[in-house]
Amino acid sequence: MTLKFKKIISFCAVLTLAFSSLAACSNPSAPASGNASAVSSQQTAVSSQAASSAVSSDAASSNPASQAPSSQAEDTQKALLLSMQQAAQNGKVINSDFAVKSNVIEDVQDKWGKADKMEYIADAKGTYSTYSKHNMVFGFNKGSQLFEVRTFDPQLKDISISKVKEVLGTPAYDVKSGNDEIIGYVINNDFKILLVFPIPKSSGEDQKMDHYSVFYPRGTVNSMAGDPGREW
Repeated sequence: MTLKFKKIISFCAVLTLAFSSLAACSNPSAPASGNASAVSSQQTAVSSQAASSAVSSDAASSNPASQAPSSQAEDTQKALLLSMQQAAQNGKVINSDFAVKSNVIEDVQDKWGKADKMEYIADAKGTYSTYSKHNMVFGFNKGSQLFEVRTFDPQLKDISISKVKEVLGTPAYDVKSGNDEIIGYVINNDFKILLVFPIPKSSGEDQKMDHYSVFYPRGTVNSMAGDPGREW
């Protein structure tokens, strides 16, 4: 009986140990919970850092001082000046179909009607017709030939004299007349371009263009009267 009792006690001890081991293996809750907390904390930290970066980025984008100045306006001015130069090769100003040398004032009158104003200007060597609605003025000689086409296109108002010199180079002609500074460039054997800038009241202020014209010097020559015409 004693031997049997000892065997039963031993069996129970083994059984108890087996159940304890099984319970320990099947209950990883304590370590797993610790890992979950650590992962959760790490994800929270990463999310907070991302949110902080997003806020910083938004703040930077909404702050003009943190951005590089845009060159879009300067590119637009450059493109416009090059368009003006290109049109002048054909005796035209931008946004106009009428050309010096090849058109006469009657061509303008047929399309646009009577001018708002017409006057002879001795110093300019011809008569000038003003079409205010179209922001245009046409100079023509006694033979009705157009020798100067002038435009007051609103696009010109933002172009500075410094930008013109940067894009087109040093002008061949540069004078001050009254309250204006007039600069000129030779386009080809026939045509020149004249750009007019009001002189600002404040010194150091960059001058902005008022208007410009394409000019055909030979159209001002009057051989019958011995008048050599004007060069600019």
